[in-house]
Amino acid sequence: MSSIKVTRDSVCAADDQTNPLTLTIQVPGSESLQSLVTRIIYRNFLQFSSSHSTITGFVSGQPIVRVHANFSSGHQAEFLISPTSSVESCLPDGLLEFEWAGSNNSPRDFPSIPFCRAAAAGRNSA
Repeated sequence: MSSIKVTRDSVCAADDQTNPLTLTIQVPGSESLQSLVTRIIYRNFLQFSSSHSTITGFVSGQPIVRVHANFSSGHQAEFLISPTSSVESCLPDGLLEFEWAGSNNSPRDFPSIPFCRAAAAGRNSA
């Protein structure tokens, strides 16, 4: 089991005073990216507002997941690499950084992350 550090940008000025901006999660080596993101969502770690409704998760500067706020039915993850990729292979440094990037609702190109190329190839063939 290893530790994953998750960070996030604050959503407003008071957010960084009342809510944590860093979360440490213990993960087994075989845990999937989808499972990790689901756990992050259910812990209510990510915060949203009407003007900040989509936050992007980055690994080494490359986007791998977007989480969209859905205030009535729960937040939804949009994976930019295969959601079945192991956390171990996609977060080799043990860091996942959520940031407000660009337009909160605009699609981005599929990332090219060297250590997740096999997962990306699997996603494109589905």
